[in-house]
Amino acid sequence: MRKLIHSLSLLLLAGLNAQQHTSPLYLNEAQMQWADSLCNHMTLDEKVGQLFMVAAYTNKDLAHEKEIEDLISKEKIGGLIFMQDNAQKQINLVNRYQNLSKYPLLIGMDAEWGLAMRLQNTHKFPWAMTLGAVQNNDLIYQMGQKIAEHLALVGAHFNFAPDIDVNVNPNNPIIGNRSFGSTPKNVAEKGFYYMKGMQDKRILASAKHFPGHGDTDQDSHHTLPSIAHSKARLQAVELAPFKDLIQKGVTAIMVAHLNVPAFEKDPKKPASLSKNIITHLLKEQMGFKGIIITDALNMSGVTKNYPDGESDFIAFEAGNDILLFSQAVAKGKQKIIRAIETGKISEKRLDESVRKILMAKYYAQLQRKQILSGENLIQKLNDNESKILNYQIFENAMTLLKNDKAQLPFSANEKIAWLPLGEENYETLAQNLAQLNIKQIGRNEKDLKKFDKIFISFHVSNASAYASYKISDADRNLIEDLSQKNKVSLAIFGSPYALKNLETQNIKSILVAYQNHPDCQEIVPEILFGKKNTLGKLPVDVKDFPMGAGLNLLGINIE
Repeated sequence: MRKLIHSLSLLLLAGLNAQQHTSPLYLNEAQMQWADSLCNHMTLDEKVGQLFMVAAYTNKDLAHEKEIEDLISKEKIGGLIFMQDNAQKQINLVNRYQNLSKYPLLIGMDAEWGLAMRLQNTHKFPWAMTLGAVQNNDLIYQMGQKIAEHLALVGAHFNFAPDIDVNVNPNNPIIGNRSFGSTPKNVAEKGFYYMKGMQDKRILASAKHFPGHGDTDQDSHHTLPSIAHSKARLQAVELAPFKDLIQKGVTAIMVAHLNVPAFEKDPKKPASLSKNIITHLLKEQMGFKGIIITDALNMSGVTKNYPDGESDFIAFEAGNDILLFSQAVAKGKQKIIRAIETGKISEKRLDESVRKILMAKYYAQLQRKQILSGENLIQKLNDNESKILNYQIFENAMTLLKNDKAQLPFSANEKIAWLPLGEENYETLAQNLAQLNIKQIGRNEKDLKKFDKIFISFHVSNASAYASYKISDADRNLIEDLSQKNKVSLAIFGSPYALKNLETQNIKSILVAYQNHPDCQEIVPEILFGKKNTLGKLPVDVKDFPMGAGLNLLGINIE
């Protein structure tokens, strides 16, 4: 009995200890001691420096590198966000900058679809919209793991991902393909598996763009968008994925440059500078105890109303821990130091942020000196495992929205014509279709009666997630005209939003491949002839097709 009581006491004690460490950054007591020790030995100037994360480039001149070195040695900045564009050069600079810094630098990157978002000659993973169609979430977890491995190879500890904006506006110019879809549940689910994959490899994940950038037709890089929904709507849609990931231990949240009148009455104040949104909503009401980081402070959503230095101070005062892409570190530091010295902001508030940043550095294993090796770097960043994973993701994303009268699969004895539209490369598709004796035709082909069916492929650039998804008026008219008189199958090698302005009632089958990637151009021909199944579900609402739509071509589930 005594042993039982003793065991229960230990369990209760363990539970109490766990409750004291509700931060998603918490690992163990050694981490806390390390963070406390460093924080206690820092000067005020050094503490304030920890708040700043400055942009570093690998494709700029020596003057830029000298500027970064000065910010490290003189302003004691706490971290860097590496931008474009050379992986080997980044390793060299990270080693150099880390060696120069008194305290380890936290290195962040935007790598939503892997390092290829910022670095040349590196592996590009599928966009979030493609992932949103995938039903096997283990593939997304595996992708998070591989991206974490690649980040570690170039000295990065912090990925500003996943993007968990609920993209309910097809005209959104900056989110679109970067979103997992138009429903909070699917976005939260996919975001969690991506986050979990990275964090299990000790790479910090940052959910963004709080409190939700999915329902706007403006770009916060160029202006200050407004999200004018009620609190009830924001809680149900935009905030829902953030609530979910907070409960599941996301290490960081990035705050957007958006005006949200339901929570912030000042029409000029973005969420990133709003105490109402950061401290009262995110920290107090939603209970988030991880790192809070601004979106880049060089964006017009901030700079149009707040001068350099001033925005840094207001962002910190509002509750942010890390000030990203500061344009005036010295000015910002002095404003924060002055506020602390005059009692406007307490040093306890500063220590709270500094300790979180130091905990994040320990989480990223920066308590030990790291020296990066560039040996076989490009080969490691383009590994076969990542290529195989890409293929599996694309294979699982393929979404069949329509298949009237079993238009698909095609039969080997049918005469099929193929008409490629759009302005992007379809070389891989051409090679695969040629092997299947499908004849390519031009848009002015007149003699179509000799063909049993017509396969139309529409191709959108795979170079950028921001490329326009729209089908041109000429292509749209041609598709609609041909589908009135012929048995037409359509495949979209791009965003499903391409269907938004297309009359689809006469098209016999519609397949969404999501991206104009060579893998997709290999997979689609196999689907056309029934050699592969269609397992994806539409991640967004598009015209007549609701989110979750998707037919199983072969009538069987493939694990």
